[in-house]
Amino acid sequence: MLKKIGGIVFFLLIMAVGFLIWTSPGKTKPIRGTNGQPLPRSIAKLEAVTINGTTQWLLMRGADSTKPVLLFLHGGPGLPEASLLVGHELEEKFVVVNWDQRGAGKSYDGTVFDSTFRVSTFVNDAVAVSQWLTKRFRQPRIYLMAHSWGTFLGILTVQKQPELFSAYFSISQIANQLEAEQISYNWVLAEARRRGERRQVNRLLRQGPPPYPADAWLDYLMWQRELVAAYGGGMYRANFYPLFIRSILLFNEYTVLDKIYYGFGAMKSVRYLWPAVVATDLYKTAPALEVPYYLFQGTHDYQTPYVTARRYFDQVRSPRKRLFSFSNSAHSPIFEEPEHFHRCLDSALADVQSMNR
Repeated sequence: MLKKIGGIVFFLLIMAVGFLIWTSPGKTKPIRGTNGQPLPRSIAKLEAVTINGTTQWLLMRGADSTKPVLLFLHGGPGLPEASLLVGHELEEKFVVVNWDQRGAGKSYDGTVFDSTFRVSTFVNDAVAVSQWLTKRFRQPRIYLMAHSWGTFLGILTVQKQPELFSAYFSISQIANQLEAEQISYNWVLAEARRRGERRQVNRLLRQGPPPYPADAWLDYLMWQRELVAAYGGGMYRANFYPLFIRSILLFNEYTVLDKIYYGFGAMKSVRYLWPAVVATDLYKTAPALEVPYYLFQGTHDYQTPYVTARRYFDQVRSPRKRLFSFSNSAHSPIFEEPEHFHRCLDSALADVQSMNR
């Protein structure tokens, strides 16, 4: 009997490894028309580029390579989202560039996690990538879109080099993350009490609210995030993590090794960068932007809570700004309410174009 069970387990393991290899060619598929042939002006390219002395990967995809370039700053830190964006409707409007940031995803390299692995380095990287794209596509300005951690990086990037960008689209804005974590903790505690989950309540009370102690902050944060996801503060009508993990496993653009390294890059990136994010108050650090600013924010978000993002939006000075609220979304309105998101994005693009007439 044990031998039979062992044989079944071995067979399933072989099948799993085979499936992982089959879905991991490390290549991107062409963008095809209705006739099944690649669109003549399309672009679908994975490229390794040297950014400030390190090799970093760009995935560039668009139905028309002459369309405006949109650089997407992923969340995390260390969590590339290209697996959710390949084939996305954005590829009809833009040349979408998914950048696996230093140490993350396809750009994983264990040697980069040193004293230079800090927020200012990432800002310099984002500027360098943007400059590379303006030259590569011969466009004087590009669009910048960011999600979660990417919004923190995005604000600092457009503040440093505003002349590179036509507009900044922010999804789930980080503003004052210490305040955000405190709001998140209080909400999770209230939800646990409402649901009668006494064990979770007691653990939260023992843990206490942020700021967390230096020797335990990552464990506390990760567990709190699990509760946020379970209670609908990460994705309002579903749990985001299973969907995200599945997308990574099925992602053609990553090799098996890329998929293995993905988790290592995410954990190391958070450990190095998150304390600086929590210690920064963008209300004070970035009170004004010189580019149009468009915020897409879920009202049920308890990772970057609506109230903190809204307060930053209200206070920041910008030549043009608009807030788009999503009443059926939490932390990822681009994926939770895709149709509403694209209507809002079209409205934002029309607004930008009206400024340039």
